[in-house]
Amino acid sequence: MERRINPITVFFPSSILSDVPSLSEKTFKVGQIARAASIFRVEKLVIYPDGSKWRQDARLIHSLLSYAETPQYLRKILFPISPQLRFAGLIPPLRTPHHPLESSDVDYREGIVLESGAKGSLIDIGLREPVRCRIPMPRNSRVTMRREEGAWVPVPRDSVPLYWGYAVQIEQRPLREILSERHSGVIIATSRLGTPVSQVAGRISRAFSDRRSISLIFGSPREGLHEILAREGASLEDLVDMTINLAPDQGTATIRTEEAIMIALALIDFIGGSAGPTESKDKPDNL
Repeated sequence: MERRINPITVFFPSSILSDVPSLSEKTFKVGQIARAASIFRVEKLVIYPDGSKWRQDARLIHSLLSYAETPQYLRKILFPISPQLRFAGLIPPLRTPHHPLESSDVDYREGIVLESGAKGSLIDIGLREPVRCRIPMPRNSRVTMRREEGAWVPVPRDSVPLYWGYAVQIEQRPLREILSERHSGVIIATSRLGTPVSQVAGRISRAFSDRRSISLIFGSPREGLHEILAREGASLEDLVDMTINLAPDQGTATIRTEEAIMIALALIDFIGGSAGPTESKDKPDNL
């Protein structure tokens, strides 16, 4: 499961949990987003401010998504007991490459530094016993390790060729300011008022062919992107490259944010095909 050549970033509002009242329901909903992001190898999840309690809501979402992304054997150390994580057991396992079993024979593992001194570090990487490394590193820091000639050495997280989970970011700026930052990637908004995705599939496919990054923008349970940006004095069409309707003939009155994220990622993945390096599949089997 290789890292994408075309990084995908998903933007959604802090108010995505406003339609569910209990912490258990909120936790389950965030768990669905974590699973969708992991299935389709999303690089980053960005929470943008929306609503009067956006800081409180954003912190909860950030905490739950970060907990889900962390390998199970590191959670007890990195996440102390907290009321926000009371129902964390409802989050389904991600089973991504950086969540290996103890018995898995893999060359990369996430770890946490248990001890550090002049002679090096002692690191828990999910094996029966912690491993030693000659490089001193900050105690309690999370590190990515690679096996080299029987030893484990720290490496930059972004150097791992495999899909190595998502990053979570809380944005302080309003959506208008975030989208105003033009970059080389493609910004795709989702809306019932958008163009059916089938009609812009060619443009999306070309973005994959050109190896451009893709940003997917989602609205809230109570307001679409047009309404959110109108409150900020901006027009959606002026800030994005295209606005797509994910399900033009939807059979339900609404599509929940976590459902929209899963649908969008599935469609984008289907249109773009595999983003990792592959050999031609058109060769005869006997060649």
